[in-house]
Amino acid sequence: MKVALTGATGLVGPLLVERLLARGHSVRGLVRPRAGRATPSRAGGEWIEGRLDEPGPIDQLVEGCDAVVHAAFEHPGPIPVAGRSQGEHYVQTNFVGSMRLLERVPALGARQMVYVSSYAVFGHDPNADPLQHRAPRDERYPLWPESFYGAMRASVEKFCNAAAQSFGLNVSVFRLGLVLGRRATFDETPCAQSVTEALRHGELRSRHGSYVIGAEDAAEILAGAVGDATLRGEVFNTVDRWLDFRELAPLLAAILGRPVGVACDPAPEPRVPIECARIHQRHRAFATDASLRALLARLVHEGRDRLAGGA
Repeated sequence: MKVALTGATGLVGPLLVERLLARGHSVRGLVRPRAGRATPSRAGGEWIEGRLDEPGPIDQLVEGCDAVVHAAFEHPGPIPVAGRSQGEHYVQTNFVGSMRLLERVPALGARQMVYVSSYAVFGHDPNADPLQHRAPRDERYPLWPESFYGAMRASVEKFCNAAAQSFGLNVSVFRLGLVLGRRATFDETPCAQSVTEALRHGELRSRHGSYVIGAEDAAEILAGAVGDATLRGEVFNTVDRWLDFRELAPLLAAILGRPVGVACDPAPEPRVPIECARIHQRHRAFATDASLRALLARLVHEGRDRLAGGA
């Protein structure tokens, strides 16, 4: 199949490109224009420069393709369009851009779109959810986003579901947990604060917990969705498990070759957990611990360089 991919150069995107190509698909990716950055070069890959809010590049992206994997999300930052407010640009790229992709799905050969959402649709503090004790927090649970980000994700999910139910399109949703992988900067990367505390103080001091998934697992799951005709209208809570970051202490101790203490209380796990049984039935070989060890090893190396440089 020929797959149109947004977010091809993001956290999961490059791994997803590798897996799609390995499965025999060809990939056409949307790349946001950035000064001084060369477009990716990879056998089997084709790259279109443009943004989600530009109809022309979106038309070029999907032309002749069989499926769309929509993994891009533009977070607040510099606004490339004169006269736009930050809020308007946020909506034009993420919501209107998603609708622009969705409305082009009927013309695709396989009429398929895979939307990469976020567990933020459940809200930052699940324990504040007034419905938390009334039903399991599975894929049918009423959404309660508390942030503009979560609300945007939830809104697109609703339109994806409507497209599947009303028009018979093979549109599916995968809600990723916190993806364990290197972000654009050290400080934005999951576990970076824990690594810094271990290096500076020999102990973890900040309480934090999250539902997590390794970037490699996320890429494998999304690649496996392409071409699957059984996914119409399906939603998956795409997380492996809850991680209390205190669990990082023994992993960091093994990397550093010395003890790492814990000086913080346990992270408050949601009283009603997010159910992830359906994604575990679909993908049985999660490698979260391996992803954690690899990420921590990289961050320790970078963290030592930062501390040596006075960062």
